[in-house]
Amino acid sequence: MRIRNWSLGYLFGYIFTTIGIKSFYRKYKVVGKENIPKGKPILFAGNHQNAFLEGAILGYVTRSPIYFLARSDIFKKKAASFMLNSLNALPIYRERDGADYRDKNEEVFEQFYDLLGNNRRIVIFPEGNHGKHQQLRSLKKGIFRIAVGAEAKYNKELDVQVVPVGINYGKFENMGGDLLIQFGAPIAIKDYIADNSVKQEENYIELVGELRKRLSDQMIDIQKMDYYDLIHFTMKTFDAEIGLLERNDGNDLVSEFKRQKGYIEKAESYIEKDIENANALLKVVIEFRGVLSEEKLSAWLFNKESYAVFGHVFLLTLLFPLHLYGILNNYLPYRIPAWFVEKKVADIHFHASIKLLAGSILFVIFWGIQISLVAIFTDNYYWAMYFGSLIFSAWISYKYWVSFLKLKGKIRYNKLQKQKVDAFRRLKIQHENLKQFVHKSYQK
Repeated sequence: MRIRNWSLGYLFGYIFTTIGIKSFYRKYKVVGKENIPKGKPILFAGNHQNAFLEGAILGYVTRSPIYFLARSDIFKKKAASFMLNSLNALPIYRERDGADYRDKNEEVFEQFYDLLGNNRRIVIFPEGNHGKHQQLRSLKKGIFRIAVGAEAKYNKELDVQVVPVGINYGKFENMGGDLLIQFGAPIAIKDYIADNSVKQEENYIELVGELRKRLSDQMIDIQKMDYYDLIHFTMKTFDAEIGLLERNDGNDLVSEFKRQKGYIEKAESYIEKDIENANALLKVVIEFRGVLSEEKLSAWLFNKESYAVFGHVFLLTLLFPLHLYGILNNYLPYRIPAWFVEKKVADIHFHASIKLLAGSILFVIFWGIQISLVAIFTDNYYWAMYFGSLIFSAWISYKYWVSFLKLKGKIRYNKLQKQKVDAFRRLKIQHENLKQFVHKSYQK
């Protein structure tokens, strides 16, 4: 059953995605929605880091049903096929799926043509695969073949628009990160339709180049992959210094995005001028991060010589009863998805997708059971107060745990400073050398 193109399955998926996004991410912002044309068929072209999460995110952000592709082998079981169809997924076939995979894909593309003919919205990830790095990989031209094919089927009357979407994660695999989604200026496909196949192939190449430029502008895109660890680590570690150098110290996600883009450009330019120093610092980053991992420390700790911890300990002791209440009420729905991906899912690109969607479903189930029991065994509206306490205690417990981990880091840092003097001094020197790399990137 569909009402205005919404199936019951899609509606539930939308609800759980909404819950997941609002609870999984610390900060969340959408920019450029005015770039989404109204009343026209749209192909959203997004970068791809997480498995199936980006499609769900774009469905939530655009507030209207979207269609997307999924591997054909997932559709083999009837239950899975029913669920995926209700979520507006269509199968894409690969060579391993049989000799007739091209013919089957043509049938799927015909469905896409008709969806675009009805002003539907489709999500395509033109990179063709997912990757954890904040980098735009090479783009495939299949998205443009679909757009041109739809225009050809409907006599060039559709005005199909390809809208670039930059999806930027602060922590792409874990809870507590940031999410910034940016829509860029659309590409009108009718301007690139040729009269012959040779010219059309040339237009595809031009379209891929144009999309690459527009999509790169909307996302964190580190192209020097040989020096990715150096650029990415210093970008995350020395945000305060970069803010001063960029004259942009805003706390909002757009300000952070702009200074990161500015820093990447300058760091990549500096690396080209001094390859030898960059190679040396790349080794420093690898060693520095390795020791931090062994000592269970974070890079931000090295901004001070030592840390006072008494006040931190006192505050956590004071708030421990609230934290304990939060754990008792919220631990299982939080921990089950985390345990599952840690033990059963080897591909890290699926972790955030499973944690977000499975977590939101489990919280609804667990909280529903708990609230129902309170309503059954108490009078008046205690269940409503209990529901409020669940939300508040979940937030408190999460903040408490983050603060507790920071306290542990401070204690370990102080211990390293006192007991491993030479090792500590070496880490401080490495930290300072990496900071100097940031400053040298801004020297003309």
